Amino acid sequence: MVGVIILVVMSFVAPGWFKGLVGLIYPSSAAPSITTFNVGRTAPYAGLQFTVVNAQYATSFSDDNIHLGQAVVRLNMRVTNPTTSSIQVTYYDDARLLVPGANPIMPSNVRLSVGPNPGASATGWLDFPVSSGVQLSALKLQLGSSAAGESLVTIPFSGKFDASHYADRTATPNYTIYYTFQGYTLTYHLVSVDIRYDYHGAQCKAGQQFYTLHFQVDNPNGVTVSPGYGYDYVRLVLSDGNRAPVDNTLPYGFKANKNGTSGSVTFAAPAGLKTIVVGFLSQNGLPQSNYTVNI
Repeated sequence: MVGVIILVVMSFVAPGWFKGLVGLIYPSSAAPSITTFNVGRTAPYAGLQFTVVNAQYATSFSDDNIHLGQAVVRLNMRVTNPTTSSIQVTYYDDARLLVPGANPIMPSNVRLSVGPNPGASATGWLDFPVSSGVQLSALKLQLGSSAAGESLVTIPFSGKFDASHYADRTATPNYTIYYTFQGYTLTYHLVSVDIRYDYHGAQCKAGQQFYTLHFQVDNPNGVTVSPGYGYDYVRLVLSDGNRAPVDNTLPYGFKANKNGTSGSVTFAAPAGLKTIVVGFLSQNGLPQSNYTVNI
């Protein structure tokens, strides 16, 4: 009986002794401390809205097994797709952490949606390997591919920041153009012009913007008039010559006695234009007609 009692007691006491012995042999290491700097800044890139919620610094994070530097900067992000289109980005190509005195740093690990659903948002993080002791307030996030020559977007974590620099703009010139094709005159009402750094998820090249000209076209003639698609006869006139559209939704032809047919042409051109010259090419031997429009 005494032996049985001793065995029962030992079965309860021994685990505690064993755990204490393991703790002495393999002492548990404290979790790395994490420094957090609130940012809360948003800027657009490639049609998406990117918000840097905060930046965190630690020697490592428990959910990140990739350690390429002395420490890690984690950017907690929110990405929103305000459009009705599917848009995707590649963070290993398009995201860089800017650290004073160092080359741009690419992410070492990504846990952020590459393409949130249209009209939806997603949250996650980007990790960047850094040297020890970086100051979070001095960092910046750069969005855009330098290798592809894209227009870059920079979000500083502190100091001056004007997100409106990257914002879309719409001008309403309400300009009317009369275009004659094979003896029939069509009326092109330039209703609005969108000026933006992206178009259908594509970021423009450095130093340029996209200009989308929205027309409503009247055909007062008793026959269908077919001047062709906008690619064929609408141009943006620049100092180095005519520039063809990169996209077009103007129809090939306009039905008889129909007014208000909608369509647009999109051009890539130098950023910041306040005046554009729209050229309509001759297709019947007459000179090209140019129209100066304030936007």
